[in-house]
Amino acid sequence: MAVKQLSVFLGNTAGRLCDVARTLGENNINIRGFSVADTSDFGVLRLLVNDPDRACAVLRDARFTVYVGPVILARVYDRPGGFAAALEGFARKGINVDYSYGAICSIIVFGVEQIEEGEAILREQGIALVSEEELAKI
Repeated sequence: MAVKQLSVFLGNTAGRLCDVARTLGENNINIRGFSVADTSDFGVLRLLVNDPDRACAVLRDARFTVYVGPVILARVYDRPGGFAAALEGFARKGINVDYSYGAICSIIVFGVEQIEEGEAILREQGIALVSEEELAKI
């Protein structure tokens, strides 16, 4: 029951992540979950999308390096300790979790160096920000 995940290799430069998102959006492909891991030179964007085969073709046509591989998608209980409970079985059986990320949620974390400028940019685009107080109530 594994699902297909796309891993896109990106140069660590301004705009490359946007290029992927724009390319997918222009092709009516919806991002359902993602994670970005970076080094000083490159990043790896992991994606869950509504049509992974077409997304792979579209991104390769746009000259992105893309790998498609299987991942497990699970409904973890949304309560304190829910994530830990999901991980317990892996730990007991000695299976290492190489990475994990949230999916299918419209609240997105943006890690940028210029926090105040980033917040202003999002507000200018009419995108609501979530406070720590709001996050605690979700």
